[in-house]
Parts: sequence; C-alpha cells; structure tokens
Amino acid sequence: MTNELTEALTKEQNETKAHILFKPTLEQQKKNSELDETLLNGDFVVRYDVKREATAGDIQIVNGYFVHYFAPQEMPVFPKNVIFVIDRSGSMAGRKIEQTRDALLKILQDLRQEDHFSFITFNHKVVEWKSSLLPASEENVASAAALVQTLTARGGTDISGALLAAVGVLDKAEGLPEHSVSMIILLTDGQPTSGERNVEVIQENVQKAINGNYALFCLGFGFDVSYKFLEKMALSNGGIARRIYENADAALQLQGFYQEVATPILMQIEMQYPENSIEGLTKNNFKLFFEGSEIIVSGKISNELDILPVEIKAQSHTSNLTLKEEANVKEKEQVFQNQRYIFGNFIERLWAYLTIQQLLEKAISAQEEDQKALEAQALDLSLRYSFVTPLTSMVVTKPQQQEELANKP
Repeated sequence: MTNELTEALTKEQNETKAHILFKPTLEQQKKNSELDETLLNGDFVVRYDVKREATAGDIQIVNGYFVHYFAPQEMPVFPKNVIFVIDRSGSMAGRKIEQTRDALLKILQDLRQEDHFSFITFNHKVVEWKSSLLPASEENVASAAALVQTLTARGGTDISGALLAAVGVLDKAEGLPEHSVSMIILLTDGQPTSGERNVEVIQENVQKAINGNYALFCLGFGFDVSYKFLEKMALSNGGIARRIYENADAALQLQGFYQEVATPILMQIEMQYPENSIEGLTKNNFKLFFEGSEIIVSGKISNELDILPVEIKAQSHTSNLTLKEEANVKEKEQVFQNQRYIFGNFIERLWAYLTIQQLLEKAISAQEEDQKALEAQALDLSLRYSFVTPLTSMVVTKPQQQEELANKP
C-alpha cells in the first residue's frame, strides 16, 4: 500500500478476532487535488493466518475424505544463494524498468547477512555483475544498489544465454554455506529474440543445465510475455511462475513475490500416509517450504481404516526432521458431523480442486499424448464438481421474471 493511503487503514486485533477498516477520504484517493484521477488502482488484499503449534499439522476428515494442513513456524531459515536475472531489453523501457529498479533496491535491503547473491542483466548481450556470488554484506549490497540504479533498457532478449550463465555461476560457486538453498529468479517481459529462440530448446537446455540442483522462479512482466513458456520452465525446475501486472503497484508485486521465497525453512518434504488405505492422494512431496506458506495434502480414506497415521520427513537447516501424528477417523468425522452446516462436502471439493490444479500443472510440462490424458482427467473432475478452469467455461443464466411489477413505468 502506498504511503498516501496508510492513514486510511486501521486494524484492531485480539486473541480471537480482528477488524480491518479501509476508509480513504476523497482527497486521499486522488492522485492530484486538482484532478479527478484516482490513486486506487489495484486489489485490496488481506493476508492472515491462524496460530499453530509445532506439530505435524492439522487433519480434518469428513465423508471419507481427509485434508492435512502443514505450516510449521519459528524454524531456522536456510541461507540463500540467489541470482537475479533481469531483462533490460528495449521493451522494458519506461515505467517497467523504473518499477524494477525500485523493487530491486528494496529487495536488496531484505537480504540476510548469511545470504549470497549476484546479478545477471541481459538484452541481446548477457552481463554478469560478478563472476561469483558475494555475501550480502553492507558493502556488497551498496555496490549492487549502485548497479541497479544504472539499469537502462535497450536491445533484444537473450533469455537462454542469461539463464545458462546464471547456472554456470552457481555451478562454480565456492565458499557457500554447507546447508543452503540455491535459486535463480528471472524477470522478463518478452519472448526470446536473441541467441536461442526456440522455446522448447531453451526449456530443454535449462533443465539439463540445472539438473535438479537449483530452483528456478520466473516472473513475467505484463501481457506481451510468453507466460506459458515461463511457467513450464519454472515448474520443470522446482519453482513457480508468476505474472506481474503493469499498474501502479507492480513494484509491490515484485517485492511481494520475493517475500514469499525469501525464507526457506525446510527442504525435501515428504508427507507419508498408508499406501493401501488412501486413494487419489494429492501431491505429497515438496522440494522447498517457505515460512508463511502452507502445505495441503488431501485424499480419500478407505472404509476399513480406523486410525490415519501420518509421518512427515524433511530437512531443516540444523537437522533432519521427523514428525508423526495419528488421527482417529471416527472421532474426526464426528467432530465435523456436528458442524455439517458449515463444512458440507467442502473437504471433498477441496480434494477435487487440488487434484485438478495438480493435473493441469503436470500437463504443462508433459508430452502431447500425456498432456491430453491429464487434461481429460482434469476436465472430468471440473465438470463433476462444477469448477471453472482453463478447460471449462461459466455460463450465467438470468431467470425471466413472469410477474408484473406494481406501478411499473
């Protein structure tokens, strides 16, 4: 939220509830007191969480379906080794490069002292700021900030060369913390126009170079970007892709994304359930877990199961972690049976939603034949549970009014 609007926001909170009031005056909403243009241009988003204990998570069971929420807190953070790969091609000129500079300057201030980082900027030429990663000392951060302030936009877009250069820097890095997380964050607004231009070849070469050793996060700036290309590349390399929308808060969107991945606290998370007693289990293995996020696993329990045992294995910064939990199926069912008016078939629908999303993610990086099969499964579930997805559409019908209205003009 911009500084002009902070006074319009009030928050009241106690142990059980919170009230948020956003009530800007007409003057606060204006960009200029003499103009009618509004300062409000974006979504009003409220993020919250509930208090959780350091356990194996929370399990809910309704109508034979279970959902397992896992969101550990207050754990030591892994040091990061991060390379920012920044597009400075001609299409980034103007507002985009300004917002990128603003966001990067703030992101640099958020680096932890134990982190290591570097920059690669690219247009038709790839430029490595340093040949190796540097610790996030005050001096190095100041030096990087000076570089960021000089970023200008011109030329073509060699995405392939920039990403392969980033992998090369990580491959030859020395003196990094023994237990640390290495990642590449790519920001681009266009399609490859220099160097290798075939997106399938780029995806294959990048995946082969990364070889499962690093996570790749891709940020697509604006609507001209080839987002499907970025999404497939990120998902194939243990990361995620996000679209950054061009508006007044684009810099905040960039900072917000970085905050999501800034604090890795677990690696190689495996959520284990009894194999022969669970059907349709959603994704239960995760490469990284970031503080403030949440893992959700769901599935269908067989009728014979009385106790649902859960075991979580993961690697934290200081040790290997094992957490165990047991849920009494009948007791859990009874708890939520008494609140049926709230839950209904919510957990079954949550299972269907997660399954659809994960089928569509798999389809992005699958071969054509497998892609069709995955999309067919997702479509079947979408229609069965009435979810709007990229494979379905929503039709709204308005009932015709048959009755006449009194004193109708």
